[in-house]
Amino acid sequence: MIKGAQKQMIVVRTGDSRFFDEAYFVLRREIVPSRHTEREMLAEAGRILRERTEPPVPYRKRRRRVLLPFLLGVLSGGACSALIFFLLSHL
Repeated sequence: MIKGAQKQMIVVRTGDSRFFDEAYFVLRREIVPSRHTEREMLAEAGRILRERTEPPVPYRKRRRRVLLPFLLGVLSGGACSALIFFLLSHL
């Protein structure tokens, strides 16, 4: 069963975005639009959109961050295996 509810929304049309045509922001219940100017609310909505649409990290940079720990793990595993083999062969 759905009960009626009244929500106030701000619709921001983003004509220059590669990802979004429109963004919908639902105002909190305690916000009274008459106390806050339209400019303040649109500025906050724009700030949120800018934070969410930052360009992704390029693949090459991500690969570098993952490759070094992987290689260090392989080398340390190989060194431990060689040490264990050396110790067991001299017993």
